[in-house]
Amino acid sequence: MRWLHRKYNFPTRESLARMTDDEAWEIQRVLLQQEFPFFFIKALQFALFRTYGIPAISGLLTATTQLSNPETSLKRYTDTSALIQEFMGNTPSSERACTALARTRFLHTGYRAAGKIQEDDMLYTLGLFAIQPVRFIEKFEWRTFSDMEKCAMGTFWKSIGDGLDISYENLPSSKTGFRDGLHWLEEIMAWSDEYEVRSMLPDMKNRETADQTTAVLLYMIPGPLQHIGLKFVSFMMDDRLRKAML
Repeated sequence: MRWLHRKYNFPTRESLARMTDDEAWEIQRVLLQQEFPFFFIKALQFALFRTYGIPAISGLLTATTQLSNPETSLKRYTDTSALIQEFMGNTPSSERACTALARTRFLHTGYRAAGKIQEDDMLYTLGLFAIQPVRFIEKFEWRTFSDMEKCAMGTFWKSIGDGLDISYENLPSSKTGFRDGLHWLEEIMAWSDEYEVRSMLPDMKNRETADQTTAVLLYMIPGPLQHIGLKFVSFMMDDRLRKAML
């Protein structure tokens, strides 16, 4: 961690405001590939999984059969993973990252225009990809993120939200502006927790989508060992998510 702080010299909270999107991407890449490769990946997987505890989200996925149908769920999960890997694996200013963002934005445009995907759901989903790695690392790893690393998470994922035209109007500082990526991360964490209280509710559609996604996650595990994988998935869920999944 020390070499990373030496390379990216952000000694004070005020200095975090000058962190660029590309610098944030590089710091996040080190966290993902070198510092916490196992739990960072699991956090990203569970960020997507957690959205299925929201009936408005799981209901749309059930209606489209994209993740609730065994014939399409593996392809849908693979397509989503590929797009995320493209804009996480390449600098934000690169052609590959921009192309992946444009494709992601296009895939959601029709649903957003028709009101089938609410802006709150888009903001919540975006936020989870920044929030879950921070919380997983705090809970399961040998150290927590520094403020610089949290700022990198916030800066990077806010840039993704900007690229997807996601509105931040529900965050307190949306009109006055965010001091830095850490400020954005703190506000979206608080908002997401409030959103879950009112929106993460028990529903059979949650269970249908979660069961099929769990099957995808356990696809490479031999059949006799899959019950262990199921216990691992259950262990990683908090009480609110577990109740929403029935």
